[in-house]
Amino acid sequence: MNRFFCVIFILAAVFCYGQDSQVDYSKINEQSQNLEHLLPLFTIHGVPKNQNVDDSLAVLINHGYCLGFSTKYNQPLWAAYQVSKSKEAVDYERFPFFVDDLRLDEANRIGTKTFGGGFDLGHLVPNAAINKQYGKLSQMETFMMSNISPQKAGLNRGVWQKLEAEILNKYPNEKGKEHVWVIVGPVFSENPEYIERGKKSGNIAIPDAFFCILIRPRTYPQDSPGSSDYLAFLFPQDLEQKQKLDVKFIVSINEIEKLTRLNFFPEFSKAQEAKIETAVATELW
Repeated sequence: MNRFFCVIFILAAVFCYGQDSQVDYSKINEQSQNLEHLLPLFTIHGVPKNQNVDDSLAVLINHGYCLGFSTKYNQPLWAAYQVSKSKEAVDYERFPFFVDDLRLDEANRIGTKTFGGGFDLGHLVPNAAINKQYGKLSQMETFMMSNISPQKAGLNRGVWQKLEAEILNKYPNEKGKEHVWVIVGPVFSENPEYIERGKKSGNIAIPDAFFCILIRPRTYPQDSPGSSDYLAFLFPQDLEQKQKLDVKFIVSINEIEKLTRLNFFPEFSKAQEAKIETAVATELW
């Protein structure tokens, strides 16, 4: 664990950059443009901006979530969704198979076969939350391969799954804090290994870690930065399945931005950015 965080801090220094915060090497996918009006529902404080000139992101918008798909790594660099407290929730059976996302160019479709090597087909936006919050079509969309990243089984079935359950069942159920916005994604080394998928499918990079950023407004207006709680996690790939959700995984938003070269909240003022993104929470919600 210590070695992992040592590597992370080195990478943070390498990727520390002073670009204009509004630079964005992203573009809404042509076939998602008719759903552009949904972006403010799934994101908060603005749609994340990609500041890596060496990578281009295709913003894909679905009926329960949105994401920025990397044409370099062939998976999302970020995915965003929102959950709210509900009196009743639908609960359809799990969709039985994965499908390629036909909105992507053929070179960026990774195929639907399993990864092997101890890696699960890891949902970035979880089936369960989208199913219960948005319904059957939205649940089916979480099984598109554009929502998938290679995630070690111990992490995917362990602490990551535990966090997803907390996001759905616990975090939006505190009085006065009934809505939670979520941004998740992978973190890569400078030279990641790739899973080879063959001539007809794009190869997919193996992440070193995964992040999760939570935003929970306390008052109206709900998108006011000063009236929200923030919680950011960074999980290495090699966690055992029995690992508990722990404060040792809490980091600052700023640290994740340096590692990913993303600007998660472009609508922040400089003062809000300095105050909110450098803070490190001291306890779990």
